[in-house]
Amino acid sequence: MKARVFAQRLFVFGAFMVVVILSAGCPAESLPRPELLAVWGVSGSEPGELRQPIGIAIRADGTVFIADAGNDRVQSFESDGRFLRSIGGRGEGPGQFRRPMDLDIDSEGRLYVAEHVGDRIQVFTAEGAFLREIRGETTDAGSFDAAAGVLVSPAGELYVADFYNDRVVVFREDGEFDRVIGTPGRVLPGRLHYPTDLDWVAERLVVADAYNNRIQLFTSQGEAVGRWGGLLGLGIPGSAPGSFRVATGVAVDVHDRIYVADFENHRIQVFSDEGRLLSIFGSQGDAPGEFERPTDLDIGPDGRIFVVDFGNDRIQVFEPLPDTLR
Repeated sequence: MKARVFAQRLFVFGAFMVVVILSAGCPAESLPRPELLAVWGVSGSEPGELRQPIGIAIRADGTVFIADAGNDRVQSFESDGRFLRSIGGRGEGPGQFRRPMDLDIDSEGRLYVAEHVGDRIQVFTAEGAFLREIRGETTDAGSFDAAAGVLVSPAGELYVADFYNDRVVVFREDGEFDRVIGTPGRVLPGRLHYPTDLDWVAERLVVADAYNNRIQLFTSQGEAVGRWGGLLGLGIPGSAPGSFRVATGVAVDVHDRIYVADFENHRIQVFSDEGRLLSIFGSQGDAPGEFERPTDLDIGPDGRIFVVDFGNDRIQVFEPLPDTLR
């Protein structure tokens, strides 16, 4: 028994040293960082103002949609920050919101809104007309307990990050429940703890396993095929390069690079689709280029990086990373 315990401790120590050596060989200061291009957004509740913005989605024409959670609405903007329109308002009826949290846009331009308090997904036209809602209680999966993230896959399936149920629920293109991905837990591959955001890379589902402080990759059928974040992707929080303190948002660009909003480290980290660290930018503060708990981000059609700066009630826009950075 003592020998086995010693061997386990030796393995963990060895793995820790590997992480330390790799981090030392690739300090954050040596990694490329995108230049800041613009900052827009003003705190408030008037049209075009933001209060605790959380989610973001950018349409193919460059229109930016923001989940303005503190105002219980979704707002749309030109890519330069000029206000276009507001969708919704506080309430539980069709087209109203209770804490909208995450957004996605399908190939037809329809807007999907995940409601954290409303426990549902609502679907709208690009102009904001209500189309339908999806509630977990109408399926074999049972009720959502805070719909935190939403994603429409290239195949048209709908994926929902079911926050307090520690899982991802999948619906077919016709809206019928199909399967559940992930199980509650820590450390082990495929275990989720408060997942918040989703994206798609090279036919794999990317999950922001937020309170496990890591990113996990799954096949479309739910097999866990990759994870990273700190020591061996075990969910240990940290501030070293490659570690997370609550990984809340993910976005994938055309080069299959995965961008992660590292919430409590007040920064963005960028990885290859195999988990190799490519870039880190941002630090805590309210100056241009600094963040106060970034929650989400998306990549515009021209490659610009749009970051939701939650604690500062604003959006920050950065130049595209070089195409050669892989």
